[in-house]
Amino acid sequence: MNARKLLQDHGISVSDLRVQMIEILARARAPLSFESFSLDANKTTFYRNMELFEKEGIVVKTELDRKGFYELADRVRAYFVCEVCHEFQNIQMPKLDGKIKSVLVKGVCQKCDEE
Repeated sequence: MNARKLLQDHGISVSDLRVQMIEILARARAPLSFESFSLDANKTTFYRNMELFEKEGIVVKTELDRKGFYELADRVRAYFVCEVCHEFQNIQMPKLDGKIKSVLVKGVCQKCDEE
């Protein structure tokens, strides 16, 4: 994935930080929160960029316990997330009419349920 081109195609000014954020999301196997990014940026800058990416349709935000998790919009999957350990697991995407933005099923995973 060419992060610079993606930003340019959406009319977003290219910066090293924005490129780095897109590249991190491109490598991710599950949605990421702010804490999952190793960036030299403060929270305000991070969230402003993610808000811009979301507005332009580059990323999709999923909320869990008032915490945002982000993934690239063209790679959106369905997830089961444990409300105890917050681990994401891929599940089968439901077949629905319309454009699915995100699917999140919450519960307690088997490991946490046994503890």
